[in-house]
Amino acid sequence: MAELEPEFEVLETRIMRAWMNRDLREIKALISGDCLFMFGTTPPALLDRASLIAGIQGDLVLDGFRFHEMTARRYGRGVWFTAHVELELKVKGQDWTGAFLLTDLWRKGTVRRKWKLAERSLAPLRGDGSMFHAIRALQLWR
Repeated sequence: MAELEPEFEVLETRIMRAWMNRDLREIKALISGDCLFMFGTTPPALLDRASLIAGIQGDLVLDGFRFHEMTARRYGRGVWFTAHVELELKVKGQDWTGAFLLTDLWRKGTVRRKWKLAERSLAPLRGDGSMFHAIRALQLWR
């Protein structure tokens, strides 16, 4: 698992910088053609690749990001990447800055065999942390 994290930290940083800089060429190079982006809103909202690219060009503005705890783990032929991330985000001019849980599924492309983002889920983190200790107590490996 540890050997995957540096590679995917680089990919994740590339995609976030491309989003911040509205670098559509880089975004298209990193996102698969059937990519879905799910926002953890109530109710959840989905964007397909075309909608995401249009949003990045317009009203889905990322002004800053900072990764915290990250993990990358193989799952079949893909890799799951999860992280806590702080985002300076605006959606249609509305500020949505804060802490989020980011979950990405990466797959290797069939033609060039490069990693492509297949699915992304972004959910705001809320709560007082009271459940952390209760859930951590369930860990058998400690």
